[in-house]
Amino acid sequence: MRIVIAPDKFKGSLTAPEVADRVAAGARRADPSIEVVEVPAADGGEGTVDAAVAAGFERRTVSVSGPTGQPVDAAFALRDGEAVVEMAQASGLDVLPGGEKDARGATSFGTGQLIAAALDAGAHRIVLGVGGSASTDGGAGLLQALGARLLDGDGAELRPGGAALAGLAAVDLANLDRRLADTEFVLASDVDNPLLGRNGAAAVFAPQKGASLEDVGALDAALARLVDVLSSQDDRLAVPARVAAARPGAGAAGGVGFAALALGAKRRPGIDVVLEFTGLADKLPGADAVITGEGSLDAQSLMGKTPVGVARLAEAAGIPVHAVCGRSLLSVEQTAAFASVNALSELERDPQRSMTNAGELLEQLAERLVRSIHPLVFDTVLRGTALVDGAFAPVEIGVRNGRISRIAPAGAGLESETVVEVPVDEVILPGLVDTHVHVNEPGRTEWEGFESATRAAAAGGVTTIVDMPLNSIPPTVSVEALDIKRRTAEGRVFVDVGFWGGVIPGNIADLPPLVEAGVFGFKCFLLPSGVDEFPDVSVDEMRDAMGVLAGLDSLLVVHAEDAHTIDEAPHHAGREYSDFLASRPREAEDAAIAEVIRGAADTGVKAHVLHLSNGDSLGRIAEAKGRGVRLTVETCPHYLTLDAEDIPDGATAFKCCPPIREHANRDELWQGLADGTIDFIVSDHSPATPELKYAGDGDFQQAWGGIASLQLGLPLIWSEARRRGIPLERVVGWMSQAPADRVGLADKGRIAVGNAADFAVFAPEATFTVVPEQLEHRHAVSPYKDRELSGIVRTTYLAGAPIDRERPRGRLLRRGVA
Repeated sequence: MRIVIAPDKFKGSLTAPEVADRVAAGARRADPSIEVVEVPAADGGEGTVDAAVAAGFERRTVSVSGPTGQPVDAAFALRDGEAVVEMAQASGLDVLPGGEKDARGATSFGTGQLIAAALDAGAHRIVLGVGGSASTDGGAGLLQALGARLLDGDGAELRPGGAALAGLAAVDLANLDRRLADTEFVLASDVDNPLLGRNGAAAVFAPQKGASLEDVGALDAALARLVDVLSSQDDRLAVPARVAAARPGAGAAGGVGFAALALGAKRRPGIDVVLEFTGLADKLPGADAVITGEGSLDAQSLMGKTPVGVARLAEAAGIPVHAVCGRSLLSVEQTAAFASVNALSELERDPQRSMTNAGELLEQLAERLVRSIHPLVFDTVLRGTALVDGAFAPVEIGVRNGRISRIAPAGAGLESETVVEVPVDEVILPGLVDTHVHVNEPGRTEWEGFESATRAAAAGGVTTIVDMPLNSIPPTVSVEALDIKRRTAEGRVFVDVGFWGGVIPGNIADLPPLVEAGVFGFKCFLLPSGVDEFPDVSVDEMRDAMGVLAGLDSLLVVHAEDAHTIDEAPHHAGREYSDFLASRPREAEDAAIAEVIRGAADTGVKAHVLHLSNGDSLGRIAEAKGRGVRLTVETCPHYLTLDAEDIPDGATAFKCCPPIREHANRDELWQGLADGTIDFIVSDHSPATPELKYAGDGDFQQAWGGIASLQLGLPLIWSEARRRGIPLERVVGWMSQAPADRVGLADKGRIAVGNAADFAVFAPEATFTVVPEQLEHRHAVSPYKDRELSGIVRTTYLAGAPIDRERPRGRLLRRGVA
């Protein structure tokens, strides 16, 4: 369903953009899959600049003279040479000091200053929205701000305000801003009153501005004096003064309409002008409904206000329009243009409480409205025990358009043609998120490619991966390389895939465009990576990158092993695992992590330590987090499930860097997870060909490092966690929500209304034995061969549908784009 939301403000409570946001939030409460188009509107008075900014205009703020001469900050909106000026910003009742009205002395001078500022900014078309004005000066102040001189009998400048016009003796327009002659003016106003007489500006509108009956007479006479004197300058005006004074709209805004018309403005209904520059008509095709509204629906609403203007446009497009408001004073007959009228007073009778809580009440009202016009029938309903809000509960999950639309208690009876009854021995988990995966394509597809890697992910309940920048050729160190990788992956992924960028020597200038292109952050190595295309960086180069990425609010992830420490360690070729372990000492990891912490603390960058293998570093990490360093840490299944003591000599399938360490170290890592020092678990899925993994006939120095466990991560961690008494809820948090949160995947990693309908249906009590030949990654190499594990992923859902291993449906993700 597609809904266009085009409201005006709720005066005293919410601006039009705020109203639109609240209505949209309520609509999404009713159905998170709904498509919402927000078009905040106005009728040419207060809120017109807000509507323009929401439509893509740039807000410009300047200090001008307020209605009583005190300075106020006022805004106009600018786009492509068109400016929107709102009189209420500079000369309105709402900017009167202390709210004290001054019908006789208030001036429109600040509005003229806003027009001058718009001309200075290059505007050649100006929409002047009038309404809510404090002055009744016939636009005299506006003219003065634009260069006119208004003189009394002594030749002195006339004081501000409408009453002072009674002493007007001469007007000099010689210095009137010459740019006005080449400027298209639009007077956005629904008022059709003339300037003078019983239907004029003073008689009709001055009492609203604090004028007494006596003041009204004096102001009307003063405005007549302005017309008379200004007539002497008709040759400098686009429209003769007496002609302009008699035209409909001249009485708008205390006579500012008169000044604008005399300068050549064309009067148009304010709502028509606003809806034109917001482009509402172009947004209506394909909409199922329109929601409009304003704070009070009353008799004035029928006189060209926003709701009626929107309704007229929607009716022409054949789309039903619904109104929301704070209160409605209209009869049923008067609201015939609306399919429904929905008032906050239906939810809260006390007007003061209604205004105070207008935002939340409006969301509730919009939710109720959308449910009434859009009864939910879901694409799919899953019924079973699911992990919701950190706990397992029997629920029904309604899915629409690939998103979780509703979560209801079991027995709610959500309707769908497709209902999945999950067996009692299985649970529904959020799809896992693995932010550390080496796909290696293009360039080293014989190691692993997008099809095989994402099939393995799906088989393991992983619905989102983020691909590392190295091992592919070219590595992802520029936008051009990223484009190549995306083109290679397009249409060939079975789960959603995001991409890391890389930091290498000399590519600092590539980082901002890669952020703009949507990478989820950047990886660097502090020692040789193993592939020539992705060289390591020095500590100084890492810190330079940190400084740049801090300013971009991006994330730096670091392979943290110190090259110098490893160079000094013993390196003995051979089949003994203990020799390999000695070549990658704990001190190397700890020293590099210390540098990452120092750099993050100094620059303020978001930093992340990859594949922590060393329990000795936990204290340093915890201390850094405690003092506010923006640091997170991951570890991997092989460090949590394998022990150095159990690795046979020559078993190079176990080789990875950093290395698998001793049993006691493994216990320390589990403790680091339990107390929050380590944030999450990811695979570091790093496959290679058997020839590389077994190179050197069991020589650990010659064999390629890396373990492929993308498909096995959940059962591996669950098997070990349950042995330690750790519940499945925590395991899933470490493998889904936490990594999703760290990289900004806000709609992933948890079962919640509005999130992607990505699920893993998991049988926690079932067991299986690992057979490498049955795994989905490209090569049948695994250190877990013949290991018995608990927990089987029965089905994996992506965007609400089971993943079909023959039909890739995954998306290529960009950070910040849902």
